[in-house]
Amino acid sequence: MEAYRAHMRLAPDLLDRPRTGKLARCGTPAPQMLEDTMERIGVTGKPYHLLIERNAPHTARIDVRRHQRTKRLPRRAIIKLSDDVHIVSPEMMFIDLAGSGEFHFTELVAIGYEICGTYLIDSSWDKMTNTERSLTSVKKIERLATGITGFAGAVRAREALRLIFDGSNSPMETALAMLMSFPRKDGGLGLTPLEMNKKVATEDGDKWVDIVLPGGTVGLEYKGRESHSVEQTERDDRRQNHLTASGLVTLNVWYEDIASDLMFDQLHRDIFNALGKRFRVAKPIAYRRLRESLRSRIVSSVKDYGGTVIR
Repeated sequence: MEAYRAHMRLAPDLLDRPRTGKLARCGTPAPQMLEDTMERIGVTGKPYHLLIERNAPHTARIDVRRHQRTKRLPRRAIIKLSDDVHIVSPEMMFIDLAGSGEFHFTELVAIGYEICGTYLIDSSWDKMTNTERSLTSVKKIERLATGITGFAGAVRAREALRLIFDGSNSPMETALAMLMSFPRKDGGLGLTPLEMNKKVATEDGDKWVDIVLPGGTVGLEYKGRESHSVEQTERDDRRQNHLTASGLVTLNVWYEDIASDLMFDQLHRDIFNALGKRFRVAKPIAYRRLRESLRSRIVSSVKDYGGTVIR
């Protein structure tokens, strides 16, 4: 994941490179050679995770964590970055992360939104870079996770994919989508399926809406702090008028609406009022505790993987 993020805007270009499913000659270079290679592709975190042939000889090293497969890899699971450096595909990576035990379920879902969306979290000034296309899609990961057997993480990856939707354009859109779609038994609003950055035809041309809720009549627009200027507000108001005229009611959502208990309470009510539905749970007090716990984990996941991103 670190290598994909380090390539920033050019990361999707890696997908066009040759692929293989074989680990022939994949071993462990000498420490300095390995460090130089990893720095070249943008990986600085240690220990380095290396996938090596099943019977390849090795000795213990503190800078390396070796991984060996007991099952044959899928045919196109490895991308050739260069003649001497390969990387697992985004689909295989997601399954590996799911099976690693290092990520909470909400963190795994957030990563899924990232690689199925059009942004990557990186070291740029605002902690993210938008890309012209995604690294993968829910359908591609699901196809791999369903078609392989004996791989740790495949089952957990499929569970996470039920809560991931293609097309998120920022970490905060991801956080908002997660709060909308997680099941009520876990503290979410249970609103699925979602459509992310959906194109809507209006009399003034096509507009894109951050999140369209089930039924297609209510949309959510996340407003980052750069949207507070008078000029930006005027543009947004006109844009919202066009969307309303097209039959789509849009609600503006600010960072505070997600981060504050009180503000999220009001957002929750506004959404269900706009949908014309009542929100019912068997145990309201218990649900509220679950909701606040989930919201806290999701906001933390976005901060952990996106620094102070508020876009």
